Amino acid sequence: MTDRATELLSRPAAQSVRLIAQGYLDTATRALERTGDPQDALALHDFRVALRRLRTTLRAYQPLLEDGVGKKPRKILGDIADATNRVREAEAALEWLRPLATGMTPGERVGLNWLIERIEQRRVKELERCLAEVHRSFSAATRKLRKGLLTYRQTVGTEPSATDVPFAGVVHAAALEQARQLDQLLGEVRKSDDEVAHRARIAGKRLRYVLEPVVAAWPDGEELIERLKAVQDLLGELHDLQELEASLRAAVGAAAAERAEQLLDAALTEAQPVGRRPRRRGRQSGLVAIGLRMRLRQRELFTELRRDWLGNKRTWTKDVAALLPAVAPVPNAVVPVPVAAPDVRRWRVGRPG
Repeated sequence: MTDRATELLSRPAAQSVRLIAQGYLDTATRALERTGDPQDALALHDFRVALRRLRTTLRAYQPLLEDGVGKKPRKILGDIADATNRVREAEAALEWLRPLATGMTPGERVGLNWLIERIEQRRVKELERCLAEVHRSFSAATRKLRKGLLTYRQTVGTEPSATDVPFAGVVHAAALEQARQLDQLLGEVRKSDDEVAHRARIAGKRLRYVLEPVVAAWPDGEELIERLKAVQDLLGELHDLQELEASLRAAVGAAAAERAEQLLDAALTEAQPVGRRPRRRGRQSGLVAIGLRMRLRQRELFTELRRDWLGNKRTWTKDVAALLPAVAPVPNAVVPVPVAAPDVRRWRVGRPG
């Protein structure tokens, strides 16, 4: 792994970026093929992770890819990610809800089981819908991406271009920029339900995905990745609880409507004397219990976030700068790679041995 990371850092930036993107594209393709196996519960998750890594790579190094990867395949990948979000939200909700049963009364478990069943039905429905769409769209994007990632143009001139410089300088600039964004967003978080906290989680993921392909080349790299995972998991659970609260509120309304219909039906049933209607276990107590546990967990998570990650003088920018070795400035790292020049060479990107 260290050898591969070192090789990527020393290669021309335009080559390394393409090799990394090709690897994520291959991983996403294999994971999507596994979604046809109903026993493979992790297939869609693995596909989403590979897709996020691929999109981060295309976004972070977009100037190096403009001559081969246009806006259309990147937009398709974004639409695919959006299509899987509702499945991911339902899976996260079920993962959080199921362990609650051990601490609930029998009456509260009635509401919990009803909510779990309701979300599971939604998950199955969304999964069927999104998989058909994802297979079709990803196939179209893959054809365009593979062609664009296979070759690139290099301008021949006296001054180095963004295609000439080693990848080490480019990843250095990209990681520092992403770390600055993460620091800025964390500095704006004020309460647990801030939208900025969700954006900080995304920024943390992007920083991790920028570093991961080459992190093995640096002695303290894995420790930084683990810290990024920790803050990402914390912010992720906060966001999942916010999404679950929206589902809970909708469920409370549905449960109340169903209960009202039951009472009306009982009152209108001539064979059932007034005052002798059957009692049904209500779902409300379970839903309220879930809501209280959610709020308690949110307070715990935000207390941990504030204690360990907010207002810390040890910023991510400083940590990333300390991790990465000093490199020469990258002259054209943030400007589009020229695609039309009087003298260009077309390079084919081979896979590393």
